[in-house]
Amino acid sequence: MKGDFTRDTFDKDKQFSRVLMQQGRVQLDADWNEQASILLHYLRTLAAHLIGPHGGPDGDPGFLIDPDGNGGLTIGQGCYYVDGILCENREVATYADPMEAEDYLVYLDVWERLVTCIQDDEIREKALDGPDTAARARVTWRVRVQDLTGEAVDALKEELGIQAFSCDIVQEYWKRMVSLWWQPEDRGKLKASTPSPAGDDSDDPCAIPPGSGYRGLENQLYRVEIHDGGAADEATFKWSRENGSITYPILSIADSDLFVQGLGAGDRFSLREGDWVEVVDDDSDLEVSPEPLLKVLGIDHDEGKVTLNAAPEGVGGDQDKHPFLRRWDQRSDALNVEGEDGKTVWDLEYGIQIEFCAPGDSTFRSGDYWLIPARTIPGDVEWPETLDGEALEVGPHGVEHHYAPLALKIEGNDLESCRRSFEPLPILTDYHLQP
Repeated sequence: MKGDFTRDTFDKDKQFSRVLMQQGRVQLDADWNEQASILLHYLRTLAAHLIGPHGGPDGDPGFLIDPDGNGGLTIGQGCYYVDGILCENREVATYADPMEAEDYLVYLDVWERLVTCIQDDEIREKALDGPDTAARARVTWRVRVQDLTGEAVDALKEELGIQAFSCDIVQEYWKRMVSLWWQPEDRGKLKASTPSPAGDDSDDPCAIPPGSGYRGLENQLYRVEIHDGGAADEATFKWSRENGSITYPILSIADSDLFVQGLGAGDRFSLREGDWVEVVDDDSDLEVSPEPLLKVLGIDHDEGKVTLNAAPEGVGGDQDKHPFLRRWDQRSDALNVEGEDGKTVWDLEYGIQIEFCAPGDSTFRSGDYWLIPARTIPGDVEWPETLDGEALEVGPHGVEHHYAPLALKIEGNDLESCRRSFEPLPILTDYHLQP
């Protein structure tokens, strides 16, 4: 999540049960956030163990898919759990896109995203007269459709040894389908470090090579995020020293001129000519493919005007969709994961170096990211290391999506529901409370 955080300290492998505050100590956002993550991990794990990978309460039509009679689909009102995550649809919704394919799978895509006062102004405490406070996380879902025709699908059928799909087959091979189409198990890896400059071979342990370590003057949380997904020679990335949290609400757009709120002047949160930015709104924030990065050509602080090298297309013009501008900190358009001559090592700034690792059939996915805390004391980045002090290759820190099949349309047959349901525990055990 692109919030203004010090770092993200939750690690399920450490098996912490709670955070214990101590008297007279400094209070950090990471401690409070870790406590919430520990509890959430416990609750969702418990729900997944009881319910299974997905399911809804018996008699609850939540996310029940039906034809709407006009070539689209209706999405039932109610609740459904995916990997223990509660998904709520508060009213019957419509999937309005026409079903062009004869054979298709309807599925639920679930993830968590950040909501700030830009998207929901009620979060802001008006008595503070402007500043924001805490942000929120929201479970976000989208009903999507997967075409089940074409060579790739035929190859999967041959791999699985099946003639046609059914809900039973989809349930049996669901993990394979997810990893093949939407969330590959190997989405590339990254390692971060602050190596000494090349050519330094001093044996003096007290000699600090010029430029070694993290040389920034501020503690930062760097974010490296995949922009365009694909293999290493296709994927691109962008980075931010503020975890992508520098944003400016958009008031209006006139071609390539954007009028925004909150333009700073001269501090690290300001916008400058030459910066690369991304225009985002509620719709684009829900899609897998990113918006193009645009370059800032001019800034008028008096008018709150930002002039870009091109006009945003199809995004940012509707105030009801809470548009905003996000700043990135690389000094060019999105960078290639694999540069010239197979280069995968990149210098960010202030001595921080990253290296992408894409063994085998790695597929980088748009939106996946890594967080790199950089600290002035001890002048290094916080990154896991081997016993020999070498930076470890780490998979993406997020965004983790969760998926569940909802319905299937095959070979001219009626739409078949793939939902699962569960009965309350007392009914399953034939146990009833006595008055």
